[in-house]
Amino acid sequence: MTIKATSRILLAITALACTRAWSQAPLTQVVKRIAPSVALTSVPANNVPRVAGSPVEFDMHITGVSAAAPTGSIQFTVTSLGTSAPLSGNGPIAAGLASWTATPAPEGFSISASYAGDINYLPVNVTIPAPPAEDFDFSLPDVTVAQGATWNGNMQVVSLNGFAGTIAWTCQNVPPQISCPITGKWPTTTFTAANMNTPQTYPLTIVTSPGDFIPAAGLLLLGFAFSFKSRRRLQLFAGLAFSCVLLFGTTGCGSGGKSQWDPLTPKATYQVTVTGASGIITHSKQLTVVVQ
Repeated sequence: MTIKATSRILLAITALACTRAWSQAPLTQVVKRIAPSVALTSVPANNVPRVAGSPVEFDMHITGVSAAAPTGSIQFTVTSLGTSAPLSGNGPIAAGLASWTATPAPEGFSISASYAGDINYLPVNVTIPAPPAEDFDFSLPDVTVAQGATWNGNMQVVSLNGFAGTIAWTCQNVPPQISCPITGKWPTTTFTAANMNTPQTYPLTIVTSPGDFIPAAGLLLLGFAFSFKSRRRLQLFAGLAFSCVLLFGTTGCGSGGKSQWDPLTPKATYQVTVTGASGIITHSKQLTVVVQ
């Protein structure tokens, strides 16, 4: 009997398949992994003002094909815009959702979530960037005041990027010829969720010294006294002059003999530093004061 070539090949393959070595050869399945669909959120959102110390829930929605859902866990990391150390934690995946709760610092923060992948799905990382930092700004008026007068005006304060907080104000680097009575007198500026979109105005006061006429008057009277020949008038004007000098000494001298009398503020242009501070946020601006 003649066996055709094709038949011989088929017989050879059959015989090989029946051998012990061939039947025990392992089979390898190659799976091409795919990227899962992910969505990262926080409740409340990281750009919404919140009370300091309140918790935030971070949710990672992760899905794939219906036959094989992603498995494992999600690594969450919260990075503060301030000086606080990063926070991190894991949330197991259950029914396509991984959740983790933390208490970030009051300032803004960014969120990142990392999935290591599994047999069916590739690793993936997703990030919600930090919003613009909460901040405030203020504008100062032009100040022109006469010698010896007091100027009263307002400065405007605005909340930026959802800033909610209390701002304390101070005047710094104040020249001795003028005064800027803010510290201990002004109310602080407070923004809340209810008024953060409305600019606020607060009073600003610049005081110049009117000087003191008593020493000058005393010297003037003493000069008049020497211009008179009458001994009685001389004694009268000398007594008046002495009384003026004595009055100045009792009202114009502080403890320890340090004079508290301020001369008339000279005509000039002065610079005052106005500073607002709220937590880690501090802003300073120069106020120009023209005395004329």
